Amino acid sequence: MENYKSNLKARQIFHPFIHHNMQATTESFTSVPEDLIIRGADIVFMTDDGAKFHVHAYFFTRESVYWQQKLTGHNEPHHPLSKRYTPNDPYIIQDVDSRDLRKFLRVFYNTRYGDYSFFSKFDWIDILSIAHKWEFPLVKTLSKRYLGTMGYGVVERTCGVHCTRIVDDEMIDRSYPNQVYLISCGHEI
Repeated sequence: MENYKSNLKARQIFHPFIHHNMQATTESFTSVPEDLIIRGADIVFMTDDGAKFHVHAYFFTRESVYWQQKLTGHNEPHHPLSKRYTPNDPYIIQDVDSRDLRKFLRVFYNTRYGDYSFFSKFDWIDILSIAHKWEFPLVKTLSKRYLGTMGYGVVERTCGVHCTRIVDDEMIDRSYPNQVYLISCGHEI
């Protein structure tokens, strides 16, 4: 029994962000290298670097039409998943790295409700990028609000190439200080 408990402890993180550095808002969110395993998870995502995220599909299908379509084949929430994604057969995420996905998931799996003070401006930019790309309107609004409290606005622009990305103010027109530019287009990547 003791071996089982130690093995279980080594494999699962019951609170996904317990080891994270949450000291200062000026420092970027620091993620743990282990796989993320949430108790009761019903889907497993895997990023290109092999990190696996055992999470609840509910947040994805409730909040995002993009994920509703990808996971259920419907454009509305509350449909069952069209396929079971397991640790041996995970849903592969190729457009977001594990570090940024962990930040994004922290919005849903937060240690203190409503307290996101551990995220820096750069963390919110990463979260906003994913929320925009994956069509999470409420997370996008939350990101904009927190960026606003840090003195940053979000300027949305459309470009003519195949992209969805966020550009920090250091990379674009200096006549608009403290702006985060959200660049997107209507094309599939």
